[in-house]
Amino acid sequence: MKAIHSMIAALGLAFVLAAPANAGVNDPEVIIYRFPGVRDDGGAAGVGIATVFHCSNFSGVQENIRFVTRTFNTTLLTNQSFPINHLATVTAATHLVASYVVIPSLNTNVVNQGMTTIAATSTNIVCNAVTIDASAVFPNGVALRGIRFSPVPGSEE
Repeated sequence: MKAIHSMIAALGLAFVLAAPANAGVNDPEVIIYRFPGVRDDGGAAGVGIATVFHCSNFSGVQENIRFVTRTFNTTLLTNQSFPINHLATVTAATHLVASYVVIPSLNTNVVNQGMTTIAATSTNIVCNAVTIDASAVFPNGVALRGIRFSPVPGSEE
């Protein structure tokens, strides 16, 4: 009888501890964030006002991440997708800035009261955004509050 109980417990434990399937670059994209209040004055590299996005991947595999920026009246400015490696951080900006190494530059041109939607092939990516003085070597600006969609399972955001 003791052996049967042990086998049942082992079987139950096997189901509980099953590892989740990892996402990857070929999985469908899901929206993970929307950042309202995106601003860019259309300045050249390292000049004017730009919005910078930092996203880090902790999924365990390489993922794709997509940045879609629209103006206040919904006009589409950019729709770009990039790979992001496990434990890597991608820093994207509406145009190049002095305070961060930006890969990629979204080259949105002028954005007033815009919104950037970030989608990815995994929910195991976290992002933040800040609108900054693009010429400042030390970043100074205003943090944007991102609205999280599709939270990481088991988390509270």
